[in-house]
Amino acid sequence: MGKSFWIPLTISFGSMGSLYLFGFLAEIDFLIFKWSPSYTEIALLPIVVGLLLGYISERVIKYKAKSNHMKN
Repeated sequence: MGKSFWIPLTISFGSMGSLYLFGFLAEIDFLIFKWSPSYTEIALLPIVVGLLLGYISERVIKYKAKSNHMKN
């Protein structure tokens, strides 16, 4: 598993974690993961943003690899 797998995965989970942490520290409701014995509330915005950034970074890596391959 090369760069085309690990970099997008790291970007995806990193951005999700960062957004949840920022939401927790700034007390922003739509960025918070709340858990208690009676209920669990998960904000979907960090998940969507993380998946989108992972997808975009994967496309950029593949485009650059294709571009470099065509130059040679």
